Order: sequence, then structure tokens, then C-alpha cells
Amino acid sequence: MKRHRDIQKLAYELFEKSGRCHGREIEHWLEAERIMQAREMDRHAADTEAAAVKKHVPRSDVRRHEPKKTVRTKKSK
Repeated sequence: MKRHRDIQKLAYELFEKSGRCHGREIEHWLEAERIMQAREMDRHAADTEAAAVKKHVPRSDVRRHEPKKTVRTKKSK
């Protein structure tokens, strides 16, 4: 329902930008749908990229959290 209202609002904005030219309602509606779809795809791509970045741990951070290695030496007799 929200998507429908967003498209309706955008179509009206396109109608106003075109000089309130009547008879182009379908054209404005379809253009608004294309714009909304592109925005949704951009948002999805950004969310996917953010999730991938969040999962990635830089190599320098991995080394910082590795347990310290101990050097074992032979015992003297």
C-alpha cells in the first residue's frame, strides 16, 4: 500500500513538472513506477553491499585477535 502511495505522489510530481499537462496520466504513472523500481534496486544493492562489508574482517584485525604464539625452547640439562 505504501509503494502505491509513493508512486502516486511521484506521478503527481511528474505531472506538475510537465506543466500540469492533462492526458499523460499513464505516462506519468509508468515513469513513476520505473523511478521507484530503480530506487528500490539501488537500496537493495546498497544493503547487500553493506552486509558484505560488515561480514568482511580486514586482515590486520584478524591478526590483532589471534592468540599470541609462544616460543618453546629446549630445557637445559
